[in-house]
Amino acid sequence: VDASADALAVASANAQRLQLPVRFVHSSWLEQVQGRFDVIATNPPYIREDDPHMPALRHEPRQALTSGEDGLDDIRTICAQAPAKLLPGGWLLIEHGWDQGTAVAALLQNSGFTQVQHRHDLAGIARCTGGQMPTAHGQGQTVK
Repeated sequence: VDASADALAVASANAQRLQLPVRFVHSSWLEQVQGRFDVIATNPPYIREDDPHMPALRHEPRQALTSGEDGLDDIRTICAQAPAKLLPGGWLLIEHGWDQGTAVAALLQNSGFTQVQHRHDLAGIARCTGGQMPTAHGQGQTVK
């Protein structure tokens, strides 16, 4: 899923070259995605608009890197859209910035996700946070 038709064209060409059975969707996050899933994994833009490292990243499209004043605008959208696209017990996994784990966990919990937990990079920093959609018998709110 990508909002950029150019990015989808590159990804599609790579998938064809590698003979991968991948379906591509031109969409702003999950708006045009059909169906419900067991897992949604995303690496959205999460850099703050005023991040001092942005000049060094001038070869990348800005919209692929930044997401609002705090870097969480796209993650907020994904957290809001994902519950309708996940099956009960399904997981949403989000890569985020080195200092955003607590905020992303709160966004997941506020969107109804349970079993919220972090995964750490090799430096021990929380860089991926995920949550599970409740099942019929319910689950507690955990942040690890």
